[in-house]
Amino acid sequence: MKVQVKNQNGMVQDLEVASLMITLGNGETLEIGEESSGRPDHLSEGVTVWGGRMPEQGASLDELKESTRGLGLYPLAANMIHLFPLSK
Repeated sequence: MKVQVKNQNGMVQDLEVASLMITLGNGETLEIGEESSGRPDHLSEGVTVWGGRMPEQGASLDELKESTRGLGLYPLAANMIHLFPLSK
């Protein structure tokens, strides 16, 4: 997955990544990964967004509970949403 990151001075850097982790000011995280291979054919290409972090393969139920969060979604405009992880 190709991403561009922009620093506070407006400088843009292109990166090739497996996922993009965003840490919010309150310490909660969102992880954006390449879309799931199980996407139905009628859906357009997109990304998969996890509240917290993507689950690690073989993780215990306790580890999954600790690393994942539910997601909240608030539409702001036709081309903009507010997406946030729900706190535990």
